[in-house]
This record gives sequence, C-alpha cells and structure tokens, in this order.
Amino acid sequence: METEIIYKVNKTDFKAAISETLSEINKAAVLNRFDGRLISVNAVAEIHNIHRDTVTRHARAGLIPSTIKGKRMVFNLADVLEMKF
Repeated sequence: METEIIYKVNKTDFKAAISETLSEINKAAVLNRFDGRLISVNAVAEIHNIHRDTVTRHARAGLIPSTIKGKRMVFNLADVLEMKF
C-alpha cells in the first residue's frame, strides 16, 4: 500500500525551501573541492581571525580535528571552513 502526502505551501515558502536546498548543495560542492587539502596552524588562525595559540589549544583539546605531519600540526581545509570559533 502506498501513502501519498500532500503539502500546501505558498510561493514564498516554496522558493525559500528550494533556495535552502540549493545552498546546501552548493556548500557541499565547495567543501568537497577543499577536502584533503592540508593547511597550517597559521592559516587556520588567519582564516578565522584568531591567534595561532587558540587554534593549537583547541586542537590539542580535541575540539577541532587535526593531524600531525612530522613535527607540524595540520588541518583539513574543508573542516576549517566549517569551523566556528
């Protein structure tokens, strides 16, 4: 048995729903483009306009994902673009 659900929405709500969906699709496409690109502590600090020590402290506390490459702490650019400080 199939069930059909019909929603009544006005034009403004419909446009808003479509716009939100397209924004999410565009955001995912942009973030996918930067996935796997590693950046430094300084770059994260510059992107978010915070001190590099704040970035390091948050990473060491496990609040933001990071990786150690040699002696350097690096971050995935896609993750950094989604972070909020």
